[in-house]
Amino acid sequence: AAAAEPEAPEATPAAGEAKRPAAEGAAAAGGDPKKPRNDNNDADTLARMLVQGVVRVLQNRQKAGKGPLPIAALEEEFKALWKVPFNLQQAGEKDAVTFLNKWPNKVEVVDDNGVQSVQLSKKGEGKPKAAAASKATVPPATPGAAAKAPAAAKLAAPAAPAATTKAPAA
Repeated sequence: AAAAEPEAPEATPAAGEAKRPAAEGAAAAGGDPKKPRNDNNDADTLARMLVQGVVRVLQNRQKAGKGPLPIAALEEEFKALWKVPFNLQQAGEKDAVTFLNKWPNKVEVVDDNGVQSVQLSKKGEGKPKAAAASKATVPPATPGAAAKAPAAAKLAAPAAPAATTKAPAA
């Protein structure tokens, strides 16, 4: 038992030393080629986080009864809410307007009395047009779909009674 105790402390530093070269080897062998992809993924992730943060800022403004947020005040309001800077460079962007325009489903840049501002996108604007377009194409497709539906129902119907008749017999 006395011999086992000294071995354990010796093994611990050796294991620690073994981890360091392995980590360095992994970074040298597999870490470098993957790093650019991870950096791009990090930038994409940060961009999504930034826009979601902007959405929350805008939601809070909307609840408070305020209008669109001037782009010039975005950085300040973002930092006031999140306690972190609105850092476009980390997301791989240079211009707030260009960045925000990449997220049309979330936010929209508007001209509010001559001032570029951002507001939550209006979800209902594009959808009625798309629904109307799909309704126009649905009626011609509906008779064909209706003709196929009974055929599918006929195929499915015999399977259910056969299963029920076999179950009591078994």
